[in-house]
Amino acid sequence: MPELVATSAILRLNNEEGKSVFSVRSVSPIVSAATATGFVDAVEKIYNNGTCTARVSILLNLKR
Repeated sequence: MPELVATSAILRLNNEEGKSVFSVRSVSPIVSAATATGFVDAVEKIYNNGTCTARVSILLNLKR
């Protein structure tokens, strides 16, 4: 039976103007929302220019 298997994820952060601030590849695809939020909060503190929006893109392999 075919299945989708999560292989990795990418976390991208943009500032209030929509410009890219930070990108992390090879994030665990099962990262919890709380852990990702803590990371985004830390980047916002370091960036120190306001809030950021975050997107997690999960990469899947199709097993046939």
